[in-house]
Amino acid sequence: MFSKRLRQAGLVIMAATVGLGLTAAPAGATESAPNEGAQAPDTTTAVEGSSAQPAPTGVSAEAWSATTPPQDDEIVYTSVEPTSDRILIDGAPSDIAVMPDFDAEAPVVVLDVNGQPASVDDASIVDIDGEVTELSVVSSTDRAALASCWRSWVAPGTGTWYNSVNGCAFIGLDAATTVGYSWTVDSNSIGAACLQGRGYKARHLPGGGNVWDEYYDSIGCGGSGSSGGGAIKWGNVASNKGVKMMSTSAPSGAAGMFS
Repeated sequence: MFSKRLRQAGLVIMAATVGLGLTAAPAGATESAPNEGAQAPDTTTAVEGSSAQPAPTGVSAEAWSATTPPQDDEIVYTSVEPTSDRILIDGAPSDIAVMPDFDAEAPVVVLDVNGQPASVDDASIVDIDGEVTELSVVSSTDRAALASCWRSWVAPGTGTWYNSVNGCAFIGLDAATTVGYSWTVDSNSIGAACLQGRGYKARHLPGGGNVWDEYYDSIGCGGSGSSGGGAIKWGNVASNKGVKMMSTSAPSGAAGMFS
C-alpha cells in the first residue's frame, strides 16, 4: 500500500512538471552545454587569451571573454608568383624572391637568419628593363625609423576576417628567416580581436627551383589595452608585412596598431 502511494505521488509530480512545460531528465543523464555553432576560421592552434584576467574598466565581460582565438584545421596557403625584379645586396646579386606586394618606396628592413635587422650598407632593386632603384634601408640601430613601421588595423564587429594596409617592407637574407610581428589593441576599444601575420613558404620542385606560397598564421588575440605578437616564417623574400584581423566580440569591433 505504501509503495502504491509513492507511485501515485510520482505520477502527480510528473503531471505537474509537464503542465509547467518542464521535462524530467532520465536517471543518470547529465546536462550538456548548448551548441553555439561553428566559429569563424583561424589557421593555427589556440593561443592563450586574456579571458582569465578581469575585464578592464569599460569592457564588457562578453567582449573580454572573446579573446580566445577561433579554431580551424589547417593553414591556407595561396600560391604567389614572384616578380621578375631582382634584389642587390651591397651590389651583389641575390636569390631573394620579390613578391608583388613589395613596395620599393617604403622603408626597408633587411633581416638576417634570426629575424634581426642585418647590417647592410646598400640594397637596390633591378627591374626587368635593367633599371636600378635604390632602396631606403633602415639601419639596425635606427630605432626611430623602426618605430615608424607601426600601422593601424581595424576589425569591424562582423565576425569575419579583414586585411590591413601594408606595413614596412622586409627582405629576408636566408631561407630560414622569420619576421616578428607585434600588435596592440587600443585602450578605448570595447571589443576584442584575433590577428594573423603574413608569411611565405617555399615549395621545392623536383626539377629544381621553388614555388612560393603566401599564408597567414596566428599571432594572438586580445581585448582592450592588450598587446602581443609572434614570429612567422618569411624566408629569402622581399615583401611587406601585413595582418588579417577579426573581431571576436561581434557586434563590437576592435582597433589597434601592428608592426
